[in-house]
Amino acid sequence: MTGDDRVDLWLFVTALSVGGAEKTLVDLANDLDRERYDVTVWTIFEQNPLADRLDDHVTLRTLGVEGVTSADHAFAVEGAADPLDYARAPVRFVRAARRDRPDVIQSFLPSDNILARAAGVACPDTVVITGVRLVPTGEDDIRQAIDNWSSRFADHVVSNSAAGARFVRDYGVPEERVSVIHNGRDLSRFERDAPEGLRDGLGLPADAPVVGTVGRLIDRKGHDELLDAWVTVRDEVPDAHLLVVGDGPRRAALEARASDRGVADCVHFTGLRDDVPDLLAAMDAFAFPSHYEGLPGALLEAMAAGLPCVATPVDGNSELLTAYETGLFVGVDEPDELAWALVRVLQNDAFATDLGDAAAARARHTFSLDRMTTAFESLYERLLADSR
Repeated sequence: MTGDDRVDLWLFVTALSVGGAEKTLVDLANDLDRERYDVTVWTIFEQNPLADRLDDHVTLRTLGVEGVTSADHAFAVEGAADPLDYARAPVRFVRAARRDRPDVIQSFLPSDNILARAAGVACPDTVVITGVRLVPTGEDDIRQAIDNWSSRFADHVVSNSAAGARFVRDYGVPEERVSVIHNGRDLSRFERDAPEGLRDGLGLPADAPVVGTVGRLIDRKGHDELLDAWVTVRDEVPDAHLLVVGDGPRRAALEARASDRGVADCVHFTGLRDDVPDLLAAMDAFAFPSHYEGLPGALLEAMAAGLPCVATPVDGNSELLTAYETGLFVGVDEPDELAWALVRVLQNDAFATDLGDAAAARARHTFSLDRMTTAFESLYERLLADSR
């Protein structure tokens, strides 16, 4: 420890890209008790778009790896510019850990999980906590397969969903070394009205019903089904508009799909935005037709904003929403069901309001940032006491 009453805590992630795990890490780092924890955020890559969101008391250190990004999604690091860095980075991190001897190393994603466990082998007095953020986790990927297999070598594994906890236990991690700590958000940020002029700036008519979705433009988020469903929604609710917030490698293909379906005039791709709470306030309903998830921050934020949510009942989504109480569920890859559910909430104001109010109440009760931070602090203290 750095002192009799302080804990040297390292939070380790591949990069502070714009994603759910990374946002959760930043919120946790900022919210931890600064009288108790000396917090250092470590990243593998130098590119860290969310770095400016870290509070001044949080230290940022990197392993100095230059990452490669693409024009399609510059916020995400695809890999190292120099392949030799895949060998250099682990050595650098293990050396830093052996030199500084942190009390706790906590990692979040597959690459950093593997490096954190390697550091734990070199520093047996350091408590190593690794993470499970997504189920299924791509066992056909060699890196993910190594992460799955090596999970048993962490002192503890934290999943943001019950499904993730079951998944890691199947890989041989004893139940007593697995915890579920749900994602949390500063929910007060989502209790607002849309700023004046926002809709106009987005090309949305002032009185039009607006369905929105937020997330990376990648296959598993279900944007194709949403665009297919939108043809029917538009037939039933002719003045409705769709707001697609986020960026990613499939943006051009999705824009082409909207054009092919004849709905390009009422589908708005915003690209990457840093004003998501304002954008949620401009929506009337939220669509989240994912193929699989961990515990999605985007859906949690929509709940906090009081939006009626239509989602697929995959692992993380089903832990956030309850059918016909806080949202509606539709089948994966079922655009007809998705269209029916969206039309229902758009055409029934009272029903939509009830769903949105119940979703907001559940978010406040169960998924606050304070609740998440308290759970992590309790885990750190328990594991440190057990290690002495």
